[in-house]
Amino acid sequence: MKSINKIILFLSILAFAGSCIKEQDVNKGIENKEKSLIKLPQAAEEINTIALDANPGSVEVKVLEIRRDAVSNADLNKAITVKIALNNAMITAFNTANGSAIKPFTGYTNATENPFDGTNWTVNFAAGEFVKFIKIKLDPSTIDLSSRYALGFKVADAGGEQISTSNQALVEIAIKNKFDGVYKLTGTLVDAAVPTITALSPVEIALVTTGSNTVVMYDFYWPGYYHPIMSGTSRSVYGAYAPIFKIDANNNVIEVVNIYGQPASNGRSAKLDPTGVNKWYPAEKKLVVKYLMLQPGTTVRTTYDEVFTYVGPR
Repeated sequence: MKSINKIILFLSILAFAGSCIKEQDVNKGIENKEKSLIKLPQAAEEINTIALDANPGSVEVKVLEIRRDAVSNADLNKAITVKIALNNAMITAFNTANGSAIKPFTGYTNATENPFDGTNWTVNFAAGEFVKFIKIKLDPSTIDLSSRYALGFKVADAGGEQISTSNQALVEIAIKNKFDGVYKLTGTLVDAAVPTITALSPVEIALVTTGSNTVVMYDFYWPGYYHPIMSGTSRSVYGAYAPIFKIDANNNVIEVVNIYGQPASNGRSAKLDPTGVNKWYPAEKKLVVKYLMLQPGTTVRTTYDEVFTYVGPR
């Protein structure tokens, strides 16, 4: 009984001591040291493509989105100035990784609201604004369709806020040729090495401009430059393989190559099969083509016999 009384006495002393703590100490709390994040949503993709119609005249293009993820309303209601750096080293890195030959884009002028000093664009967030854009002006009809162009961006200064890990973006400026668009792909696929790989048909894909008379297949599902397939019962793609179709002035498909190289690092290349129809029908906007995936060397692994039926613009 004496032990119980001692315990009760000890707890009473603790309670009394706690009640003596100054109210200002109890209510002080912990200071919120978090900052708003400045990020580039386009950083989620290895490369982002802005495809424009080849119409003459100046157009204004929102080439880059910048977002402010505010930690509080008070933070959102502050005006800040963010600096975005030109980062064309991203183009070199992309070309090295993908075997491409994209060039830095220079055929534009800057919008007055986001001035460029030769190194950085200045982007001003007014109080309450959480999204801004870098805008450029260009004439699509002056861009050489035989080349690919891009701009690289990086957050250089977050205006006192925190720079997100999503701080770099690569944006390709592409001009659509007459074959460019969204298509319904149908047809057959025979894989001599892995018979359980079969055609995914029908499926919606895009044909994306790579030159004045060339387009590459783009799969929306992954997404990226790939050829969609069925691997058993699962949707998949062939890695490092996407056909580029070259069409001449007489609407004949005259060449098929792999965008990742001839061959790519995994030994895959593409080749036109001359036994096919291999024709573009402009009135219907339909492409009929037979082609091959070679792997390894000149060994025919996969034979495609396909029809691309135009659905609409990208």
